[in-house]
Amino acid sequence: MSGAFHSQLWYRVAPLKPALKPGLDIALHRYLGKPWFVIRDPVAATHHRFTAETYAIVGAMTGDATLEEIWQAACDRLGPRAPSQDDVVRLLIQLYQSDLLSVDLIPLTEELVLRMGKQRTQKRLKFLKNPMSIPLPLFDPDRLLEALAPLVRGAAGWVWMVAFLALTLSALIVLPASWEDLTAQGVREILALQNLALMAPVYISVKAMHELAHGLALKRYGGECHEVGLMFLVFFPVPYVDASASAAFPSKRARALVGAAGIMAEVAMASAALFLWRAAEPGLLRDAAWNLMLISGFSTLAVNGNPLLKFDGYYVFSDLIEIPNLGQRANAWWGKVLKKRLLSTPTQDARRETPFEARVFFFYAPLAFVYRLAIMISISLYVASSYFVVGVALACMSVFQGLILPAFKVLKHFFTDLRLAEKRGRAAWIGGGVIALVALALFAVPMPLRHHVQGVVWLPDNAYLRPETGGTVARVLVAPSTRVTAGQPILQLEDSDLVTRQKALAAEVAEARQTLRIAQVSDRTGIAIAAETLRQAETELARADEALAGLTLRAGLDGRVDLPPASDMVGQYLAQGSTAGHILPATTRSIRAVAPEHMAELIDRRYVSAEIRLALRPATQRAAVTRIVPALGRDLPSPVLARANGGQIATDPTTPDSPVDPLIVLDLDTDTPLPDAVFNGRVHVRLDFGTEPLGYRGWRALRRSFLRHFGDV
Repeated sequence: MSGAFHSQLWYRVAPLKPALKPGLDIALHRYLGKPWFVIRDPVAATHHRFTAETYAIVGAMTGDATLEEIWQAACDRLGPRAPSQDDVVRLLIQLYQSDLLSVDLIPLTEELVLRMGKQRTQKRLKFLKNPMSIPLPLFDPDRLLEALAPLVRGAAGWVWMVAFLALTLSALIVLPASWEDLTAQGVREILALQNLALMAPVYISVKAMHELAHGLALKRYGGECHEVGLMFLVFFPVPYVDASASAAFPSKRARALVGAAGIMAEVAMASAALFLWRAAEPGLLRDAAWNLMLISGFSTLAVNGNPLLKFDGYYVFSDLIEIPNLGQRANAWWGKVLKKRLLSTPTQDARRETPFEARVFFFYAPLAFVYRLAIMISISLYVASSYFVVGVALACMSVFQGLILPAFKVLKHFFTDLRLAEKRGRAAWIGGGVIALVALALFAVPMPLRHHVQGVVWLPDNAYLRPETGGTVARVLVAPSTRVTAGQPILQLEDSDLVTRQKALAAEVAEARQTLRIAQVSDRTGIAIAAETLRQAETELARADEALAGLTLRAGLDGRVDLPPASDMVGQYLAQGSTAGHILPATTRSIRAVAPEHMAELIDRRYVSAEIRLALRPATQRAAVTRIVPALGRDLPSPVLARANGGQIATDPTTPDSPVDPLIVLDLDTDTPLPDAVFNGRVHVRLDFGTEPLGYRGWRALRRSFLRHFGDV
């Protein structure tokens, strides 16, 4: 216990005979090997934990003894571990504020007035601080849950557990094979109004089963649940049940299972939905199964089941490691450490942390803070990609709740805590130094500026086998995979109409020549007309001969022939300019990559160098950007760059080769040839743009986002 052993206010409370109000449930728990007493008020659905030393005072409050007598008895029994009079006063105020005492009057000490005023203010401002989370109780579900309780009590509970494990393990086995198809949908498809309309009833159904699982797990261990309702999160209704009765369970396994029941229910539903999604044909049922997997999987792994956020996973984790109030105590521990290390302020602890608790607090508080802020901003940006105003509003609210509000609380504590009065000057210097260091880190320290894009190994234009004249394949002159030299015939096409036309034109040329010779002998006035007729006929014949020559496809360079089997090609019609095959050279230097449109300015003004790495080869080599296509493209150079095929470019589901956002196309040449490169194989490209402080980079990204959504770029 902390503070001076005797209190100046003790004379005002010593004669009181406090008593705990009737109807409270008291249970003995053990946390990290030490006994704790949990007092639960079933009417208010609240619970309070007390150490054994504190309970020596609380447990003696029967209304028969004065507070002075209770304290003296505790001092005789506990010796040096006995609480001070100030601690007893604070404990009395806490019990009164928690409505655990049956006395009618508590003397209004200065601390009592301060605490009661603070509590009333917090109640008034609760809605203003979090207007996006509004509870609406509906009815008492205890009788319904009691009727369903036989489904989970006794051996039935183990049957459900075995079924859960079998279903989940089966889903994990088949998940890798379906992962690529499951992740093919982009942001716009998920947040499309049609999909949101389908997602809403799925979400409510999933959360209803989630809360039902909590209630049934509570009933399995004999608890009571007297409240079910709706929580309006961002004005969206989400079911909830009050399972706080589990806090009084002596078994940590029982408490953890009640908290984990909803998570397990969602994992089971996601597993079942995976098998349904694989079996169903494209349509409403398959889309509903996909949304169920998205809701259950994302909410479980990233939000509800994650111990870094104060949801079910947090309480399960706290119960398993036996550290109640983990988040609050971790923050308080960091505050105490910072006061001691930075301000040299002595701290007096009511209960010292164990080494294990200190290690957990050291890691948990910063990790939870960073993750909470990151997940809130990530969701906001995700929503902003389709609903910009809503996403920006969520991002602003996230920054306010995650950064501004905690900073305001720290400053308020700093300026109102009398114990810090002498340290405020030093704290101001330290705070100013921290702000200056952060500003320097954001706007003065240069950081490497690099972007990673994807491309493909690109063939030169003369490597494509394209007929200059359309025709039907008559013969394949070279077998596939054969090495050829430039100019060697590869395919022979035929066009009977073109042959007939060439013969007719040849006859016209012969006739025109004969006419010219006759005119030179007998009709000199017709020489000019006959000569012009011959010239036109010879021109048409030359075009026909050129077209006939174009029916023979020749290699444009040395390399290996890449053609379909001859049996598939013979008889196939090839249109003029279509691609029949390729000549693959032994080496190449050409890479074609795509990049988001916002990188055009960076490439134009700040480009320094580039490195490439083939997808199947870990080594990197230098390259240089040789050309930037000036117009924004809406076609991918290769399907392998699409997200559906393992790339990073989101494409329109209706036209898989069309990216959702405009792209710029880059041509690169490597410093050294790429031996045995897989043409059209994926290439990872790292573009180096020098250095830039993080603050300017973030400002540019924010500005670009606003300009894009408001149509200025």
